Amino acid sequence: MEFLDPKRLRRHRILLRVGYSLTTLGIVIGSIILLWEAYGYSIHNGQVVQDGMIFISSQPAGASIYINGVLNSATTNSRLTIQSGAYDFKLSLSGYRPWKHVIVNLGGQVVHYDYPFLFPIKLTSKQITSFSSAPAVASQSPSLQYLLISSPSDFTSFLLYDLTNPTSPPLSLSLPSSILTPYSGAQSWQVIGWSDDNQHVILEHIFGASSEFIELNTTNPAQSINLNKTFSITPTSVSFNNLKYNQFYFYNAATEVLSAATLGSNNNAVTQFASGVLAYKSYSNNELIYVTANGAPSGEVAVELLDAGTSYPIRYLPQAPTYLLDMAGYNGVDYAVVGDSAYNFVDIYKNPLGQATSASGAKILPFRAIKISNPTYESFAPTAQFIMVENGTSFAVYDIFDDVIYHYFSTMPLDPPQLHAQWMDGDRLVYVSKGVISVADYDNTNRQSLSAALPQYQVFFAPNYQSYFTIDSSTNAKLELSQVSLLAS
Repeated sequence: MEFLDPKRLRRHRILLRVGYSLTTLGIVIGSIILLWEAYGYSIHNGQVVQDGMIFISSQPAGASIYINGVLNSATTNSRLTIQSGAYDFKLSLSGYRPWKHVIVNLGGQVVHYDYPFLFPIKLTSKQITSFSSAPAVASQSPSLQYLLISSPSDFTSFLLYDLTNPTSPPLSLSLPSSILTPYSGAQSWQVIGWSDDNQHVILEHIFGASSEFIELNTTNPAQSINLNKTFSITPTSVSFNNLKYNQFYFYNAATEVLSAATLGSNNNAVTQFASGVLAYKSYSNNELIYVTANGAPSGEVAVELLDAGTSYPIRYLPQAPTYLLDMAGYNGVDYAVVGDSAYNFVDIYKNPLGQATSASGAKILPFRAIKISNPTYESFAPTAQFIMVENGTSFAVYDIFDDVIYHYFSTMPLDPPQLHAQWMDGDRLVYVSKGVISVADYDNTNRQSLSAALPQYQVFFAPNYQSYFTIDSSTNAKLELSQVSLLAS
């Protein structure tokens, strides 16, 4: 029998081993090829190159994609695999202005361009209402749903528009007659800020040389309160603590004392939170950054991080009229911004509280510095990915995600009384220049001129960004609230 033949059996075993070896080698080679493909390697013109993947989207979707002037078969929103290198991208959609950007693709990377916004070529608007005289204030809630406008005809009344249904009549809000200190002379309003419930807003009532602070309850105006009277305090400024409608910080510039209180707690008792405070910016509950001259060298101030009653030193700064302080969280990490108008850098700190409370007791150190001459304003984007620093038309924007700083000088000046640009959304800046709305991406690309607007009022975008609202002069010289569509016909 053949299977008992030693020579044939040995040859059979050898063939099996060779077969197993070739199979194993094939699996290894296939795995390597698959691994290389996973890292973006492919063969082009006989050479091994590394590709990258780009996810590109737009609002509205369905835009044609041109790469180096060549129309791609895909449209937004799509995933593209291209070789490493720099490419001129253009998104084009009928009825809309094109979006352009130089995209640098590094081999093996997966990058997302989810922010392109296509503005219509032709803007169409419709009047929502007209005003007999200029409203004193107009302010939008953090959710962008509500627009609060003071009534020109009644000082204690306000109009609340729902921007998800702007054609419906606004709610008329009237403050209780006893809530304000009586005054027969000229008086005005100033919006201080909204709470995170999008229902409560702090207003400063300015009358003569005095002022008082009112918390307006837009859901039930009868429950609005006079903070000065409720807490028996006369502060210079007021802000929400942790953006909660019932928690407040009270600051007195004369005594440099910062106090805190919670509505309804301990009979509305006010307790001192910090002393020697020159400026401050609150973040989470009982956590804030503040500036003090206490313990600082002559001609300088100390910046400290205060958390749960414990202060941690950050750095010294030269004394200045304006201090830049802010904190926000991005991707689960806290970031702090520190600077002033006499210091030509703005420092960025990553996880400052974690540094301060580490077991090693290490000093809080910045991990980035933005160079800009005499900065006067800074702001986190709503998504906190970008930090914008500004001095007039000189801008610097830091991208936390890509770890890139963009410096540029805008040729479009800000019309007074605007002091700084605003964030349109998480990726674009907007302001009024030469009587027209000017908007651009965070890196100053794709700048667009939109419709006319008055600089004393902001541009208010609907929550879905399919329209925006302006207060501007109409053809009959009256002021009107208008809705401008951001969708092409």
